[in-house]
Amino acid sequence: MPVLLLAQGDPSAKELLKQAINARYGLRPPVIESLTMQFKGRARAKIGPMSAWVPVDASAHFVFPTALRWDFAVKPIGIAVQRGVEAFDGSVYRRARGSQPVTVIDTPEQIRSMQGRLWAIAALLLTPLGEAFVRLSASSDHRLEAVNTRLNNAVQLQLRKNYTLEYVQVTCANPDNDRVQRFSLRLSADQAPVGELMLPKTISAFWDDDPYFEAEPVKVELNPTLAEDVFTLSA
Repeated sequence: MPVLLLAQGDPSAKELLKQAINARYGLRPPVIESLTMQFKGRARAKIGPMSAWVPVDASAHFVFPTALRWDFAVKPIGIAVQRGVEAFDGSVYRRARGSQPVTVIDTPEQIRSMQGRLWAIAALLLTPLGEAFVRLSASSDHRLEAVNTRLNNAVQLQLRKNYTLEYVQVTCANPDNDRVQRFSLRLSADQAPVGELMLPKTISAFWDDDPYFEAEPVKVELNPTLAEDVFTLSA
């Protein structure tokens, strides 16, 4: 089945996206409207005065391009499991850590940050960028930008010479320090099927050049029906 792109933009940018989709999914690119994923990996966490890598399990729920939720459990050796959740329903950002109550955050900077990070994840999956509200432009033979014209969010995509996706990046506020930084998702060159999707074997997140987490996707549910209360933390 050929790649059908409704996105706006110049022909060279559309061709780059088509090449990237073909390099990931071959002749059967999936339609991705919603997604649930589970990960295993490690994250940087503060253990006392030190920062160290610790094991982490995470699950994620997405409705593109509006809503996301992350649930994670950090497991430092010899210390109680630290759990957390953050969610965005399209207009409000909510987060909680451990047994603390849910905090509602509605500042424009953090709302835009969540929109930007969700757009980066959409770019990682590639096919959500083919919609009519997306404007594509190419800056080189292997680099393009995708703008969500509804929200004016922009994500940069860097492709390898074989057109597999190397990384995506957006500029947004880091929710842990409120500083505007470069948020990037760097993808391994190796790909493997996970459920119904072909995905990079590992995904590493960075704020600027500081590692944030690295994880392996281990389970995927494609286009599940997700209730609104999943993203308002009222479920």
